[in-house]
Amino acid sequence: MLRGDPPGCRGFRGRTLVEHERVLGVFAHPDDADVGSGGALAQFVEAGAEVGLVVATAGDAGGFKEEGQDQIAGVRMAEQRAAAACLGIDDVTFLGHLDGEVRVTSELVRDIVAQIRIHRPTLVITMTPEHNWTNLAASHPDHRAVGEAAIQAIYPASRNPFAFRELKASGLDPWMVEEVWLQGHHNPNHYVQLTPGQVEKKAQAVQCHATQFEDMAFMTQYVWELARQGAVNGGLGRDRYAEEFLRYSARE
Repeated sequence: MLRGDPPGCRGFRGRTLVEHERVLGVFAHPDDADVGSGGALAQFVEAGAEVGLVVATAGDAGGFKEEGQDQIAGVRMAEQRAAAACLGIDDVTFLGHLDGEVRVTSELVRDIVAQIRIHRPTLVITMTPEHNWTNLAASHPDHRAVGEAAIQAIYPASRNPFAFRELKASGLDPWMVEEVWLQGHHNPNHYVQLTPGQVEKKAQAVQCHATQFEDMAFMTQYVWELARQGAVNGGLGRDRYAEEFLRYSARE
């Protein structure tokens, strides 16, 4: 369901969900995809799309205990792969940037451009680069940095044959992404209605991140309540489920 026209894209409707053959999610940490977009990602997989995840960091600054911190990156990468499997995704790439220290750099933009050219998605789902004053977690500096870098990678870099020439020289030809969905935005305009089964897959994915959520019963309840609230926000009714995004065209 799309409510209104995305800003700057009057009349834009883009592809329907089932028409996207390749989707790429670009996120900051293990668990970001699952909490924010897990239901939609599961729905894309069920519709037959090829879905890949790109995670900027290994989550090496996460967890709650000092013990085992030297191994937390490996644990969190394993958690993310297990979570992705719950959604039906087996393509997960970690870029190796430092958790808590992500900045919008040429290196990060180039890394994302490379993944866009490898996966050649029509749709990129990523994180809002803007502060969301009603959702502190969505405004994590790493989230905003990855969102901004992803947008810069989408336009103009991934489609520009003269940007990061070494990528084209290595066989990664330019690619134009058609549209972008931003999770965590303060002014969403696109609501993806979810089935109970897709919400359950999302909950199972979130449950894989044991190092991040001490009260898993609360997180499971949170996933369901968030999906109900998304449906209410999108005008779908209290007895339904949805995830919300800011959706806009990247073709112009």
